[in-house]
Amino acid sequence: MRFLSIILFCSIASNAQNMDGIIKGEVSDDTGQPLLDTTIILNNTAKGTSTDIDGLYTINKILPGDYILKVSAIGFKTQEINVSIVSGKTVTKNVVLLENTSLLNEVVVTGKTKAAKIEEVGFSVDAIETQKIRNQSIELNAVLNKAPGINVRSTGGIGSDFEYSINGLTGNAIRFFIDGIPMDYYGSSYSINNLPISLIERIDIYKGVVPVNLGSDALGGAINLVTNQKTTNFASASYSFGSFNTHQVALHGQWKSNSGFTTRLSTFYTYSDNNYKVWGQGVFYGEEGTGKAIEFTKDNPAERFNDDFKTASAKFDIGFSQKKWADQCFISLLVSGQKKGIQTGQTMGHIYGEMRNNEEVIMPSLTYQKKDFLTKGLDVNTFAGYSHTKSVVIDTTKNVYDWRGEIIGTNPSGGEIGRNGSSLYTQIDKSEIFRINGTYELPANFKIGVNYLYSNTRRTGDDPFAAASRIPYSQPQGIGSHFAGLSLETKKFNNKLYANAFFKYYGFNASINDLVYTTEYEIINYNNHVSNFGGGFAASYKILPNLILKSSLEQATRLPSPTEALGDGVTIQPNFEIEPEQSFNVNVGAILGRYALGNHGVKIALNAFYRNVTDKLQLNIFGGQELGQYTNIRKIGGTGAEIDIVYDYNQNLRFNLNGTYQDIRNKQKIDENGNNNILYGDRLRNQPYLLANAGVEYTINDFIQKKSKIFTYLQSSYVHEFFLRWPSLGTADQKDIVPTQLVFDAGASYTFPSKKISVAIDISNILNEQVYDNFLLQKPGRAIFAKINYQL
Repeated sequence: MRFLSIILFCSIASNAQNMDGIIKGEVSDDTGQPLLDTTIILNNTAKGTSTDIDGLYTINKILPGDYILKVSAIGFKTQEINVSIVSGKTVTKNVVLLENTSLLNEVVVTGKTKAAKIEEVGFSVDAIETQKIRNQSIELNAVLNKAPGINVRSTGGIGSDFEYSINGLTGNAIRFFIDGIPMDYYGSSYSINNLPISLIERIDIYKGVVPVNLGSDALGGAINLVTNQKTTNFASASYSFGSFNTHQVALHGQWKSNSGFTTRLSTFYTYSDNNYKVWGQGVFYGEEGTGKAIEFTKDNPAERFNDDFKTASAKFDIGFSQKKWADQCFISLLVSGQKKGIQTGQTMGHIYGEMRNNEEVIMPSLTYQKKDFLTKGLDVNTFAGYSHTKSVVIDTTKNVYDWRGEIIGTNPSGGEIGRNGSSLYTQIDKSEIFRINGTYELPANFKIGVNYLYSNTRRTGDDPFAAASRIPYSQPQGIGSHFAGLSLETKKFNNKLYANAFFKYYGFNASINDLVYTTEYEIINYNNHVSNFGGGFAASYKILPNLILKSSLEQATRLPSPTEALGDGVTIQPNFEIEPEQSFNVNVGAILGRYALGNHGVKIALNAFYRNVTDKLQLNIFGGQELGQYTNIRKIGGTGAEIDIVYDYNQNLRFNLNGTYQDIRNKQKIDENGNNNILYGDRLRNQPYLLANAGVEYTINDFIQKKSKIFTYLQSSYVHEFFLRWPSLGTADQKDIVPTQLVFDAGASYTFPSKKISVAIDISNILNEQVYDNFLLQKPGRAIFAKINYQL
């Protein structure tokens, strides 16, 4: 209440001051994409400005009176708008510019979107705008899996576990953000594989080298999801349904009063039976009488029966926006939960019929953003949050199942994992996170940036079926981290040169308990404190208006995650002496285009990379394949390259083709026992090395009805076969291979003339191929989804 009182007092005080007027607003095209570098002029005055990278503009200190606001951008029709300025008041004028179709047959340079501007900086970054595909029933993982250099591997259908690889670095080396805030503490139900695409405006993908403003220990890359940043009132709703009894609902809206008081709501619900057909190795049942294994086939497949998934999430924001004292100031509450069946173990040969995993997350937070805070040129962005996560593993049944979904026996001690009998393990994580980010414009076109991130997790556990001495985290354990970054960037030679040098600090501490038995059980506490430094450089130079050279490098560090340091309480043991993982990453690339000639446009992006990872965090299996522990034991490294080609005709027809080759190998000459490593020089196991994607999109305006639009696409993804284990081990006929994958997806959407309603259909895995991302864990076959969207 005290905080709300302060906000209310500041709002009243700021509005009460007798000052000159202000005009603010956003400029976008007719698809809703913000336009940067748009010229804004107040006629008959010397005042004017241009839009920033978010399409926003502000003109301050305007004398009261009536004016004409002139808004213009190359390639778009100029608009003139009447405005009235009142002393001490802020006028908001959002402008939508229409394309100047009379220029389509000429060679023109049109206003650039924010995504295009981001890709021009020195970092190896791809920016994906979701405007065209927002109406489709497409998972974010599927969208990102089509980007160059990225491979997304999942263990099954909707809601299943997944792992990202960017230019050869995988797993926790990749960090995820939403609006610049780390997503680690939002819970599984609010992760990138569950968020509806309709809530996301843009996806920024940083490869190998990550800027300071994304404050985290991202070693191999970072993915930042940018939500709708509109300052106007809006509301949208969508409903999707399809194969495997899948239903998805999403609601997203904002209401803002003239006083700046603003509320936002983002909520979604997903349910799926995930009862798709499976067959092949590991999918069998025992013949009655003989016990002979009868394997299911494509013509006679089995059906997954304990793989249902349900998640619901709601995020509510209340506060103020576009005030003199704050661009944004919000108190937020996120509540989410999920319930899912656990169908298999690490392969489909281990099947569970009743095992469940549930999770609940509550996360309040506070956000404050202000440009020109206290003084012109100083921008600040702060975030503080607390997360309470409760996860429960339910493994209490005594029944044993086979792939027919039938009970074929019992386990007297209970439990389907089969190690310690029945279990109802509850784990609670209590986490705090605080981030402050600031930039300040210096003379001579320099800008300094600072970022500080603090996070802390305290973990406890309980299990009514286990003896007190066997309950993981019965005594609290914790892990904390500090990140600090400092950057200096500049633009020179008429903005042809962009350069960014940065320095990073990493701090890690963990409190871990070990249970030791002498004459009785005794808990011994271990404290682990580690600090590290890193830094890097990114630069780009515009040789020609349509040709940019880029280069970046970084000595990066990744701190151990809570699971890597503390274990998971079930099968992964803690490590008292775990060290951070480090990597030296280099990127060199170029962008040609978009080069336009009449109705034709071409863009070609090239990137070559080098990675050298030390103290690699790897899960080692021991104890009869039942237990594991993360340790720092090996080095990996190598090179690779990627290419991305986009051709468009008349801005309506678009072809894209990208390919990635990565040669990441074992670089550890001596193994952990001091012997020569027979695996030295081997290509990294269980990781694809040759990837490609191709697709075509076509948009038709005024289809059937004037001002309507139809959008269609066809996409294909290729992953070359790769070894599951080290190539040097075993004979040729004994090596497990994850086979070559080639999958086709297609879809279409129709937007009605009012632009309020659209309908869409999507077909994934059109040819119904048997697809594996992980060995013997089959993904869904052909699936069809329909979706309806409504927008105010």
